[in-house]
Amino acid sequence: MKLVVATNFDDSLLEGLKKYPEVKYIFGSFKRTITGHGRAGFIVPDIKEEQFKNHISKAHSYGIKFLYTMNTNTLLGKEYDAEFIGKVMKEIDKLVSLGVNGFIIAVPFLIRLIRSEYPDLEVSASSFSRIRNVREVEEYVNLGVNTVIMHEDANRDFKLLREVASLSKTNKFDVELILNNSCLYGCPFRLTHDGISSVTSMVNGVNDVWFEYPVLLCATDVLNDPANLIRSRWIRPEDIKYYEEIGISRFKIAGRNKKTGWILNVVKAFAERRYEGDLLDLVSYPQGRAATKAIQIVNGPSSYSVLTKVKIENTKFPEGWIKFFFTNDCDTRSCKECKYCDIIAERVITINGEPFKTDKWNIRQPYPINLIPKFKENGIKK
Repeated sequence: MKLVVATNFDDSLLEGLKKYPEVKYIFGSFKRTITGHGRAGFIVPDIKEEQFKNHISKAHSYGIKFLYTMNTNTLLGKEYDAEFIGKVMKEIDKLVSLGVNGFIIAVPFLIRLIRSEYPDLEVSASSFSRIRNVREVEEYVNLGVNTVIMHEDANRDFKLLREVASLSKTNKFDVELILNNSCLYGCPFRLTHDGISSVTSMVNGVNDVWFEYPVLLCATDVLNDPANLIRSRWIRPEDIKYYEEIGISRFKIAGRNKKTGWILNVVKAFAERRYEGDLLDLVSYPQGRAATKAIQIVNGPSSYSVLTKVKIENTKFPEGWIKFFFTNDCDTRSCKECKYCDIIAERVITINGEPFKTDKWNIRQPYPINLIPKFKENGIKK
């Protein structure tokens, strides 16, 4: 197993990570950058250059490499601007001088820009590339990436993953899966969210907001149907073996906006391949954390507070429950017709200490899009 772990640039995190030989990489970035990246600038640590350099140096001393997240999904058309390209190249040069071992990239233009100047650097195609079929994998490998980070929605598409794993052996690239994002499966807000994260992490982007509004819309879908949490494509520690059996051994732990204790708890669970508590302790779950806090701040609907009471009892999953996805094709079958995740949800989810029952859940919260303008600094402040 190779773990690629988010860093919050706390050196005590590295002290904890060095206990786990599975941790081969950490990843992160500065708060706001010329290109932007995959997390809103207002949620990641604000670090200085010296701290950044020292953190990487300390990681190297423990045998851990550093990957820089330059994984914006847009450059706002500035690829046409020679002056902008020069600034990006200057930033890349500086990052390399600070000790960066490689980059996580979504925009193909940036992949080729880095490859043209640094042919030996490691480059990963970000999950923001939204790679979900074999042809896309082949195209990104042809662009020059060493690692393909699959779209989270592919995590239970075992037919696809088997093919990609086989292709990786013959074409000498790594396949990486994200373990602990709780994004909705088939999320209609995902591309919008990618864009919001990108532009709110740019130096000259959108810098006067304090909450990513697509999370509110996502939280609404979870509130209206908590079984959506089971449909999400996280991977349980106990289920990693099924991915290794098909030839995938590289996994990413997200959470560069999280505290050190939280990250280490997640690493421990996946390194040990078991967890006996609430699965939501390990996954991002912004629907029940960030969204509920933001809604409370702007005096939004009180119904969302129930999301803070949701638990997923990890030990209650049936043995081999994920084998259902070995043959079921979620892309061509309606969840309303299938209902497998609803059945699992009733076995593992409790809300305010009571077992969740799909037929008794009657919350029907409309999307409160009227709240979106309030997530600006000139509205109600965080």
